[in-house]
Amino acid sequence: MSMSNANFPMDAEGRTYHVGIKRGELANRIITVGDPARAIVLSRSLDGADPSVKTISPNLFSHASHRGFLTITGRYKGTPVSIVAIGMGVSMMDFFVRECRAVVDGPMVMIRLGSCGSLSDAKVGDICVPSSSYLVQRNYDYFADDSSSSSASPYILSKKFDADPEVIATLVKNMSAQLGDNHVWKGINATADSFYSSQGRQDENFVDNNQELFTELVKHEPETLTLEMETFLLYHLARTSTVAPLKEESRLKANATSNKHSIRAGACMMVFAQRKSNEFISKEDVARVEPIAGKAVFDSLVEVSLGDESELHATEGSVWAL
Repeated sequence: MSMSNANFPMDAEGRTYHVGIKRGELANRIITVGDPARAIVLSRSLDGADPSVKTISPNLFSHASHRGFLTITGRYKGTPVSIVAIGMGVSMMDFFVRECRAVVDGPMVMIRLGSCGSLSDAKVGDICVPSSSYLVQRNYDYFADDSSSSSASPYILSKKFDADPEVIATLVKNMSAQLGDNHVWKGINATADSFYSSQGRQDENFVDNNQELFTELVKHEPETLTLEMETFLLYHLARTSTVAPLKEESRLKANATSNKHSIRAGACMMVFAQRKSNEFISKEDVARVEPIAGKAVFDSLVEVSLGDESELHATEGSVWAL
């Protein structure tokens, strides 16, 4: 595969280097997940898909990249939507957000449906919808062979970045309608740069100095609800996304918040690990909650307004053209 432009690599077809998609293959409304199997489960809810088929329906567009990303595009209740499986971690989220933004015209909404660990009373199988997120990073200098670092903290905690409030409110409403208010939790997310040390897991094979990490997280943000590995960067990049100039007639229709940034973001997570009780979710609970949560995310995705439809990526020449 021959690439050009070292600053932002694309091949001769215009496919991005990591996600592997090009213009016309990705909708303005996207659900992002980690597990490709979850993407396939969610795709069974798209228009025209056969829910009894265990693979991707042939009437949907799909593309698997050489870097492990899976994209599925179709329609939900008549609206173009995409599902993108990205794997795990903030680097994969960075590839996803930037490369998807590069090949789609107009405003976008991105919602993450993932898994998390609960630092609260949320039980395995419950849904958490974070209104903001901060980053937990291992402080590598702390562990260096240099006594000058001994007074520093072994973990660095960033400031928090907010999700789009309308996206969050819509997710809470639709999740509650599907699962009940007592199974939907609101609060703040902590995104870690690793699964083990930066999430407080104890490993006698390494020096991690993370025994008090949970206490430090709650001290930093008392409403800390969840730990996972992606949401912070989604919220951060949405907050720092820029907007192309709108057409004059669209500018008159746009409100003060709709044209601040080109990406509106939200997230929700299924509790897989209860870190207080050390309980982990069963396969049966995952199979039960996953499609229900997916439907609530799809409903939210198409309910949130992106403003003037004429500003969205053109249907002509796209994979969702009827």
